Formats: sequence, structure tokens, C-alpha cells
Amino acid sequence: MARNRLTKSQDEHPAGTVFDSSAERGKNFTFNLGKGAIKAIDLAVRSMRVGERASVVCRSDYGYGSEGLRSSKGDVMVPPFSTLNFELKRIC
Repeated sequence: MARNRLTKSQDEHPAGTVFDSSAERGKNFTFNLGKGAIKAIDLAVRSMRVGERASVVCRSDYGYGSEGLRSSKGDVMVPPFSTLNFELKRIC
């Protein structure tokens, strides 16, 4: 049963699917270190200098884990156990 859900999730969200883009929204993503971001982003930003860019590949236990991410309506945005890729630029 879990295998069927995972396969369905992979079919509905193929590799490379963009689930969020602050660049497309025209608004920077802001958060306080240690709060408001997944673990991978928090760790990456801590090690970056202002103006530095980074490509971050995030395994699921540093991202949304076994729960994945759902919208406020309950729709799956990021399937469980997803590996995530982020392009970051630290601006402050």
C-alpha cells in the first residue's frame, strides 16, 4: 500500500517539479536562523557569506521527511521522502 502511494506521488510530482520560487514571486524568502526553514536551508545559510550563491541538494531527513509538505487545502506540494534542490543567494 505504501509503495502504491509513493509511486502515485512520484508520477504526480516528477523530478524537477518546482514547488516554490521566491524569484517567480518577486519576493525574497526571509526567516530567522533556527526557525522558519527546513534544516538543510538553515545549515546552508549559516555557512554562507552575504552575496554568496549556493546549490543545495537536500535529502528528505533534512527537508520535509516522511510527512512531505501539503498546502493549507491538503494538496501534496512535496511528496514524502523527496530529495530537494535549492538555488540560494544570501542577501543579508
